[in-house]
Amino acid sequence: MSNATPTQWPTDEELLEALLPWMLARRWFPLKGDAAPSALRLAHRVDLAPGARDLIVAAPRGDSMGRAPEALIHVPLVLGAPEDLARYAVDGGAPGSEGLLMTDSQGRELALIDGAHHPAFWRAWAEAAAAAGTVLGAEGAAAIAQRAERLRVTTGEQSNTSVIMPAPRAPEQAAGPEDAATGDLIVKLFRVLAPGRNPDVEVPVALARDGWDRVRMPVAWSVVAAPGPDPAGAPSMDTAVACAFIPRADDGFELFCSLAADGGSGPARERALALAADLGATTAQMHAHLRSSLGEAAPQSPEALARALRERADWAMREVPALAEEVPGLGAAIDALLAELALLPALEPACRVHGDYHLGQALHEIGGAERWYVLDFEGEPLRPLAERTRPDQPARDVAGMLRSFDYAWAVGGAGGSASADWLPAVRGAFLNGYRAESARATGTAGSAPADGTGEQGPSRRQSVLLAALELDKALYEAVYEARNRPDWLAIPLRGLAGIVAARSTDESASHGQAGA
Repeated sequence: MSNATPTQWPTDEELLEALLPWMLARRWFPLKGDAAPSALRLAHRVDLAPGARDLIVAAPRGDSMGRAPEALIHVPLVLGAPEDLARYAVDGGAPGSEGLLMTDSQGRELALIDGAHHPAFWRAWAEAAAAAGTVLGAEGAAAIAQRAERLRVTTGEQSNTSVIMPAPRAPEQAAGPEDAATGDLIVKLFRVLAPGRNPDVEVPVALARDGWDRVRMPVAWSVVAAPGPDPAGAPSMDTAVACAFIPRADDGFELFCSLAADGGSGPARERALALAADLGATTAQMHAHLRSSLGEAAPQSPEALARALRERADWAMREVPALAEEVPGLGAAIDALLAELALLPALEPACRVHGDYHLGQALHEIGGAERWYVLDFEGEPLRPLAERTRPDQPARDVAGMLRSFDYAWAVGGAGGSASADWLPAVRGAFLNGYRAESARATGTAGSAPADGTGEQGPSRRQSVLLAALELDKALYEAVYEARNRPDWLAIPLRGLAGIVAARSTDESASHGQAGA
């Protein structure tokens, strides 16, 4: 910083007035257009260090006339001199994301530097996390404090802000023993907050404490009480989390797209099947550790789930009228499948699930053990936090990944050399890997299915549930693609046609057995 670094903050009123236009221009600010607020309210403030503040700003919806809850926005700031601001701009970043200039009532020109861009904020943040005990070991927080000068803000400004804290390239560059001993870290600073634990912190911490290392290992995180009249009884809110970084890894979706394009036979096909089976086993491990670390809950009844899926199916058919025409027999297949689901005796116990599981949420390590890692446990971001943290059927994650293989085949294989059976083979490998690992974990490996459907098949109960949830996912995709990417609508349509064909095959087999 310059020698003229100011030490006196502007008043809260001046600060909020200056922040409003800057926040409105940020991509992470959730209220746009008619919903944009005309004023802000300071809901929480903590001075982490001299010149470093952590703020939670309440933004009322401009179009709600006070009826909708305020949005809670996380805004860390570092106070600086005007000439300091340009130092924290990021090449390729959104203009102005590093902060803003303001003039206070005393005529002083000040820089309000976004804390995510400033080493002083991260040093203070790491020390506060260590003092609060929101760490898995003290080394990670100490490494952040020591290496904060090397921070690198990522340029893809989305709903949160991510900051890479790289390890030293050589031992002599280390700023301390913890810095030298700790690998690359990435910190996610959450911008839009909600009362309750953020699942992208709560879940990886629980999994890591349970001994599962297929997540980005959390090393430190920060928690505040949600603003309200009773701070002692307020729920917690996570504001940021630092995790181990996986710098050399393939994005799961890009990897399977390339494998679909590279070959329907030979080494590329063999690798696709092996990777799918390993991802299936990793998924089963994730669910087992979610159960053991965060517990189980009583499931909803099959009838209740069938009703909920029926409502969503009816909505999708209304939103995309072409579904009935483009997928002959879809309505009858929906009726038959949901009726079968409703007649199941019970569902398996519910547990926390990933909630937004697809190939883009998985990284495959390059070199080393070449293992799969699972990312981003926030769930579908547009759903309320209470829904995203509600226990659900693990089969929902399985259905999401099966649908993602369809997309990888369509993007990579449709114009490549993948044979027609590439997709069912990869899906089958994933399911076999999932079932084998689930059976191993529960001690049922080698046992016959309880209500058998073949030597390698799942039980009938699991099969019906998975088909119903995959149907639900494909219908949701059809609505999304019709609204946003009409050229991609053919992908979920093909998936729905496959579900209809599978139901017809099942019914024919059932009728054949009945007549035997």
